[in-house]
Amino acid sequence: MSARTGVFIACCFPEKKWLDRVQTALKPVAGGEGIVVWDERRLRGSGTWKAELPEILGSRKVALLIVSDLFLESDFVTRAKLPALLERERAQGLKICWVLASHCLYDLAGLNPMDAAHDLSAALDGLGLEKRDAELTEVARQVALHLGRPASLPAKPVVPPPALLALDAANQTRHTSLLDLRRLARWMFLAALALGALAIPAAFLGFTHFLLLAGFAGFIACQALLVRARIDFLGQGLLGLRYTRSGLADETLPSRQREPLVRRAEEMVG
Repeated sequence: MSARTGVFIACCFPEKKWLDRVQTALKPVAGGEGIVVWDERRLRGSGTWKAELPEILGSRKVALLIVSDLFLESDFVTRAKLPALLERERAQGLKICWVLASHCLYDLAGLNPMDAAHDLSAALDGLGLEKRDAELTEVARQVALHLGRPASLPAKPVVPPPALLALDAANQTRHTSLLDLRRLARWMFLAALALGALAIPAAFLGFTHFLLLAGFAGFIACQALLVRARIDFLGQGLLGLRYTRSGLADETLPSRQREPLVRRAEEMVG
C-alpha cells in the first residue's frame, strides 16, 4: 500500500464560508501535501463516487469533516455513510478529525467526540472573531500533529481592524468616565442630604443660616440630577459603541451592512 499523504475535507456546500476559513487556517501546515475537498454535490447524479471516495480516503493521511446540522442531513451521512467508512479506513492508518461549525446531534451520526479538533463546548458560529481564530488555529495544530508536523505551530496573531481598536479605546474611556460620574453623583446626593439634615434642626432652633444650608442642599441636588442625566446619556452611548463593535467583529456581515457601521464608528470616535 502506498504511503498516505495530504488531507481530505468533507463539508456541506452551504457551509462554504467555514470551508474557506478552515482552508486558510490549514495553509501553513497542509499546503505542500495537498488538500482534496468534497461537498455533497459530488455524491449526486453519478455512481462513480462509490469507487472514488474509498480510493481517495485510502490515499489520504487525514480526513477532516466540517460538521453542522446541514452536514448531518447531507448525502455524506444518508447515502455514503461516511462516518462508518472513515472508521474502516482508520484501521488502515487514516487519521480522523472534525470541526463543529454549528451545534447539532453529531453523536447520533456516529461521530466520536474524541476526534473533534477543538473544544466542543462552543460551535464556531457562536464564537467571536478572536476566539474563533484561536479555535481554527487549534484545528490547524491538530491536523499538523496528524500529518507528523511539529506540535509547536505558532498561533496566528489576531490583529483587530483599526476601527475595532478605535472603538475599544473609546469604550474604555467612556466606561471610565461613566464610573467616575456615578461616584460623583453619589457623593453629591450624600452632600445634599447632609446639608438638608443640618438645615432642619437649624430651622427649629431659630438659626437664620438654615436658609443658606437649605439653598446649598437644593443647589447640590440639582447638580447631582444633571450629572445623572449625563450618566444616562453616556450609558446610551456605550450601548451604541458595543452594538457597533459587535457588528464590525462579525466577518460574515455583508458589506452593505458593514459600511454604515464603519461610518458610525468613525462618528463615535471622531
